[in-house]
Amino acid sequence: MVAGKPPCHSSAKVFQEGARDAISFGVAFLFLYLSIGMVGAAQSLTLGQTLATTLLIFSTPLQFLLLQNYNDGWLLIPVILALNVRFLLLSAALAPYLKHVSTSNILPSLILITPSIFTACMTRFKQRSDHPFTYMLGVGLPIFAVSIVCTCIGFIAGAGLASPVTTAVMMMLLPLQFTALAGKHWPHYAEVSSYWLGFIGAPVLVLFFKDYSLLITPFLIGGVTVLIENAWTEQGARSQ
Repeated sequence: MVAGKPPCHSSAKVFQEGARDAISFGVAFLFLYLSIGMVGAAQSLTLGQTLATTLLIFSTPLQFLLLQNYNDGWLLIPVILALNVRFLLLSAALAPYLKHVSTSNILPSLILITPSIFTACMTRFKQRSDHPFTYMLGVGLPIFAVSIVCTCIGFIAGAGLASPVTTAVMMMLLPLQFTALAGKHWPHYAEVSSYWLGFIGAPVLVLFFKDYSLLITPFLIGGVTVLIENAWTEQGARSQ
């Protein structure tokens, strides 16, 4: 074994490590997808229609938008296309680590590329990159499975879960979850900064964008982060 280089584990061991990390990265999905199910029931949709959004989309902002505005029909298509740019951006960042994985394996797994799963993968791959695709499946599949189950539970329980206690728990745990995700990016300042910019900007931007703030805010925060990082890079290059 080369000194200073992390040991390579078997594929099964790496999958287990991914599944273990899914616990810390996926806590928020419990409450988010209980809410998805509750919203679907409140909108008088069927369980199949509500569950289809989790199975085929797996993006909580877009799912909330679709469930709450399903009567808008074709007007939502541009929004859907814009939000799904995430697949291009996140996949591009993961591509160097997954370049040896076949297309037939990559395409079905695209549904798993959410910000939380992406963060788990990038945190791992910056330290070690043995069996990267297996690790992504280890993180993503348990989270995806739990999200499906929680969608069903939220739909069936419906109004029974729509209590002030449930809302209070979600309000406390979700910020803690994203704070933990930010910590996973340390010391990469640009990624960490995007989280606190979101914490500061989201309450303000919701006043302007209302129901669409969940969609627009990430793009604005991401754009500002990139601009700031580029400005710092250019300033550093000039000072050399």
